[in-house]
Amino acid sequence: MDRERVAPVDRRRLLIPYRQVLDRYGALDEAEDDLIDLVQGVLGTTVGVRWAHDVTHPNPWFHTLILDVSDSLGEMSDAQYHALQAGLRALDLA
Repeated sequence: MDRERVAPVDRRRLLIPYRQVLDRYGALDEAEDDLIDLVQGVLGTTVGVRWAHDVTHPNPWFHTLILDVSDSLGEMSDAQYHALQAGLRALDLA
C-alpha cells in the first residue's frame, strides 16, 4: 500500500482560520493585540511576527491568517509550541 507523504508541520507558522477570528473578534484588526501578546508572552518581546493571509480557496470557510515567526527564532521547543497552541485555544482561535 502506497502512502502519501505529508509535509511536516512548520511550528514557526501559526495557521488560524479566518472564520474563527471573525467569530471571536469581528475583524482581524481587533485580534491583532491579543495575538501579538500571546506570541511575545511565549517567545519573548523581541520576536518579530509577519502577518500573511491565505485566501486562495474559493470558499471563505478555508481562508487562513498566518502568523510567521520564522525570521526571529531558531528551532521552537515543544513547550513553546504547546504554549502557543494552548494560548490560541484560550482565545477560541484553535
